[in-house]
Amino acid sequence: MKLIRQKKSNQPDLPFGVRATTALGISIVADALDYIGAPIFALPILGDIVDAIVMAILYRLTGSKTSTAINSIEFIPLVGDMIPAYTLSTLLWILRESYKRRDNDTLLMNQSNRTGSIRITNDHMNHRNIVGLGLDGTAQENLRTKARRRYAIFREKTR
Repeated sequence: MKLIRQKKSNQPDLPFGVRATTALGISIVADALDYIGAPIFALPILGDIVDAIVMAILYRLTGSKTSTAINSIEFIPLVGDMIPAYTLSTLLWILRESYKRRDNDTLLMNQSNRTGSIRITNDHMNHRNIVGLGLDGTAQENLRTKARRRYAIFREKTR
């Protein structure tokens, strides 16, 4: 029970689209500032503090440990400032989440179709649509079924 609560607390109650758009916007701005403000954000202490803040915000929005691991590339002195790690990791998270959501939606649709067909079958059974049983126990058949049976009997006799 504690793990479920902990998992929910990592991801806010915002819809996926809002979280994805916000995370992507923050990632693009952070990567652009790495390129534009390279002299300021390349300083050892100041750059690492800013990177840690951005990584914490992105982790709070995405809840993805994989993205956080990719974002840790930003702590490498020269390489981290040249690679748009925030944007790449956020795009990777959006892609993975959209596949998960599509699979979950397909699974939910299949389950709802199954339960719906079971309910329809039960409704038909409850409404006395079973051939051969009526209100008073007499046979109830539609005209086509009667015609097919009589034709089958006729064919048997003429052989």
